[in-house]
Amino acid sequence: MNAGMDEALALFIADCGTQLDTLETQLMALERNPADHAVLDAVFRAAHSIKGNAMVVHQGEVEWFAHIAESVLARLRDGSLWGDAELISVLLSCCDHLRFLVGMCALEEPVSPEFAEADRARLIGLLVPYLEGEEASVEPLAPQPEQALATSADACWRLTARFAPDVLRQGMDPAYFLQHLASLGRIFSLQTFTDALPEPPDYDPELCYLHFEIFLDSPADRQSIEDVFSFVRDSCELQITPPATQVQGYVERIQALPDEDLHTGEMLLRVGALTPDELADGLRVQRSAEGKPLGSILVDEGFVKPELVSAVLARQDQIKQEQARQNSQLRVSTEQLEALAARIGALQCVVVGLTQRGGNVSQAELSVLQHGLGDARRLVEDLRSTHFGEQFRRLHRVVRDTAQELGKRVDLQLTGSDIVLERSMADLLGDALMHLLRNAIDHGLETPALRLQAGKPAHGNLSVEASVEGDWLIFSVSDDGAGIDVDKVCAVAHARGLLPTGARLDAEAVYAMLFEPGFSTAAMLTHYSGRGVGLDVVRDAVLALGGEISVHSAPGLGSRFEIRVPALNTGEEEMFTATNVCLSPID
Repeated sequence: MNAGMDEALALFIADCGTQLDTLETQLMALERNPADHAVLDAVFRAAHSIKGNAMVVHQGEVEWFAHIAESVLARLRDGSLWGDAELISVLLSCCDHLRFLVGMCALEEPVSPEFAEADRARLIGLLVPYLEGEEASVEPLAPQPEQALATSADACWRLTARFAPDVLRQGMDPAYFLQHLASLGRIFSLQTFTDALPEPPDYDPELCYLHFEIFLDSPADRQSIEDVFSFVRDSCELQITPPATQVQGYVERIQALPDEDLHTGEMLLRVGALTPDELADGLRVQRSAEGKPLGSILVDEGFVKPELVSAVLARQDQIKQEQARQNSQLRVSTEQLEALAARIGALQCVVVGLTQRGGNVSQAELSVLQHGLGDARRLVEDLRSTHFGEQFRRLHRVVRDTAQELGKRVDLQLTGSDIVLERSMADLLGDALMHLLRNAIDHGLETPALRLQAGKPAHGNLSVEASVEGDWLIFSVSDDGAGIDVDKVCAVAHARGLLPTGARLDAEAVYAMLFEPGFSTAAMLTHYSGRGVGLDVVRDAVLALGGEISVHSAPGLGSRFEIRVPALNTGEEEMFTATNVCLSPID
């Protein structure tokens, strides 16, 4: 086996590890919700990528077994089968067997021990009934409509692929990737450019001088198309342009996004107009482009159309306006309004009496006036304040949704619901705690399988605590996960040039680095991690409140993020000015 094929196999094995992790996680998510089309697509895409990449590096055994599993997954996706617990168990066992087969690829002389052959035969026997079309006992999903064949290039995906010159020496032939691409649909046209070919004296037959333009007629999404080139991405400049008809669909999805404070890259990811790798490339360019907006970079790099960035900016403005409108309004009960009106009425009667007597005030009248002002101030404070427990409903939903998508089991405990604070502060802290909870589930808590191996319960534990210490409000998020891997953080910092080679930081400095903009230790980008936003958002929110944040972590025991913000004490005069309460005599 030559060095090029060794390198190609290493990339293949690494990529398969990622795809199999995704396959396993999404299969467990599918068991909880068999009707989730997004999960069904992710499961099928992972198996399809493994099969196609195995074909590229001539790993026939992996390709053959992945093809059989993919055939069952295709029937799951089109609604012919239902993802019950029994079928998911079989597919998870297939995932384990694929891991074994991929591991065998690294051996110079692959062997297939008897236990592996027996395991394979058993799994094929379990899969055959699902391939033969046994009727599902549960009402199947509605089948997806078939896509008509494209009649022009405008209705196709346009891809430009420029492979690195040494891609052949790495054991990867561009022709195999194009063949894999054809499995997603119909290649409408393919043009090969030879302008980079040198004159015969300088020509090297082991180098690739070609680049390609492909128009693909396919119902596949952007991520599925990019996955074809997944483990050759470092050796290929790839641009994917959607069909003209699909751009308007992206715009409509952007306009329908919920009122969440999402960054440009997050919005484009959410609607499928951008892939995680494309976003990562854009963020890398942005780090060296001083002050240039990410949207402009994504357009310049050819990742998205200008109209998509315009749609994102317009939607972000709408969301900001809606949030500003909501923040400027208070939900006030009828009882609170009546109490405030009664108190103001009593004060106005006193003021009228004072006006009629020329301002002479008796001690009794002064006492009534001061008492009334105090009551009115407290009523206004009540209107502007909220119990922090109102944020707990949001936090429960965030934990539930994040854990489900990442295939993890999480128990959440919340304490301190009786803490009272200003509504605007509560909203800022609620957003910060949401980021911390997502971060804890994604990076801190292990998968159920890993927790069981470590002797922990399958369910991870998360807690949010709110308390008061003197003039400070304390909010903390704790988990019982793996803790912060200091060596991993340093390795990422070295790789990104943020830390000199060989330099070593203490734990406190490592934790501080986690709050740097764009810093992430995620091996791959997901809906929750690696997107260039995260803990820096938490830090900025805490600093805006005049607070501070600290981190405590222990390997294997978990982490604790603690936020301390000053409790605000507003005086009577400032309170009445801020809320536009005016006491004036009645004519």
